[in-house]
Amino acid sequence: MIFSTLAFLFLFLPPILLAALFLKKEAQNFFLLLASLFFYAWGEGALVILLLASALLNYLFGLAINAGRSPKRKKITLAVALVFNLGLLAVFKYAAFFAANLNPLLRAIGCPAWKIVHLPLPLGISFFTFMAIAYLIEVYNQSSPVEKKFLHTALFIAFFPTVLAGPINRYSRLKQQMTERQTTPELLASGIRRFIIGLGKKTLLADTLAKTADQIFAIPASGLNSGLSWLGVVCFTLQIFLDFSGYSDMAIGLGRMFGFTFMENFNYPYISRSIKDFWNRWHISLSSWLRDFIFLPLAYAISRRITSDRLLGIRAESWSYYPAMFLTMLLCGLWHGPAWTFIAWGVYHGVFIMLERYAFAKPLKHLWPPLQNIYSLLVITCGWVLFRAADFDQAAGYWRAMFGFGRGQEYYPSLYLDTKSLFFLAAASLAATPLAPWAKSRYQKFTAAANTNLRPWLETAFQVISTILLLAILLASSMMLALATYNPFIYFRF
Repeated sequence: MIFSTLAFLFLFLPPILLAALFLKKEAQNFFLLLASLFFYAWGEGALVILLLASALLNYLFGLAINAGRSPKRKKITLAVALVFNLGLLAVFKYAAFFAANLNPLLRAIGCPAWKIVHLPLPLGISFFTFMAIAYLIEVYNQSSPVEKKFLHTALFIAFFPTVLAGPINRYSRLKQQMTERQTTPELLASGIRRFIIGLGKKTLLADTLAKTADQIFAIPASGLNSGLSWLGVVCFTLQIFLDFSGYSDMAIGLGRMFGFTFMENFNYPYISRSIKDFWNRWHISLSSWLRDFIFLPLAYAISRRITSDRLLGIRAESWSYYPAMFLTMLLCGLWHGPAWTFIAWGVYHGVFIMLERYAFAKPLKHLWPPLQNIYSLLVITCGWVLFRAADFDQAAGYWRAMFGFGRGQEYYPSLYLDTKSLFFLAAASLAATPLAPWAKSRYQKFTAAANTNLRPWLETAFQVISTILLLAILLASSMMLALATYNPFIYFRF
């Protein structure tokens, strides 16, 4: 089950929300856990047992780490826990990929090849596994107290708003909310608004752009020309942002409906002025996870082993930064999927982050801000080709077409652009900018400066208009869901 289905909107969510509002906190937690397991089992069937096993074992690992009588025992327990969690990813997500790439080498040296077994990929495994790992490391570092109630650990890992595609929450942020949250009318209304906005971004904008992007990326490289290829990648660039940020909006909104406050996951990444800035704005819960649990420990471990200011003429700071950044972004790419194109996409971004630190720092800093944004968008958009392409050959052919080396004449942009497509493309472009918060802030300033007698009328008019717009988005989204058969979430496979 996914959020953008009529079954979720009208059969699952209303009774769950209504029942939860009348329950006390612990009863509500238990009820939400049961609802979350049902939600996961709806689409994954028996794989819900894997989710429960992950929750139970990570709960026990947390208790064992906390109970360790010495730092060495705590470290060993954490290592075993990490092996378990990363083993889940290795077996269910990467085993076939590793085997397929190692088998030619094994055959070349006369060793028997590994048998490739294609196991079903549990939805959301990367997300709930990373949340579990973060919890265990926080317990080990004593930045979060251990959770002694299995119910709370299980709900944290399996909670239906975040189990499939995040945000990757930290338990230190949610622990207190497990028992002390309050579902106020204001928080409930805020959650409903946020959910509807996310639903509209997903169903009205992302899914419409997805059709155009998929059609163009399905054309052989020989049939592409510059205009057509740019149209396809621009549609995909907007699609992936609106698809994933729309899901995050819905997850954050659902959390608020039940009294939880989740971390934000996007901050208008396409207005970034550097690739480093992009990763501070894109998939924030993942980038902060990678920073805290991979990059910083790696950089610190390397720096501890360098005793002088320079080594081979290179500053010690660079020796710790660049290898750590390269490996972090390589793992970021691998996290997105078992494919060399994803790994290359992560390395691609890592290279630009390192170049911005080493070679581009001063030129980029003194560049006119709009040109900084154009540079970032160009790098990001070209990177999405690598992310979207089935293999390197398709990516190379697509890049050639983008920069004027395509000779395709059979297909051209106007075949994929009508009045409806242009409208949604323009709307998606505006939705990717902070136009809405800017307009809201201007309205608030105008209202604050307005006559005291006029102010209540302005506020009432704003509430009425915004409510009508939200209802229109909900109605239009529901109609799209009733008519459409194409409704994927990009990040579910990760």
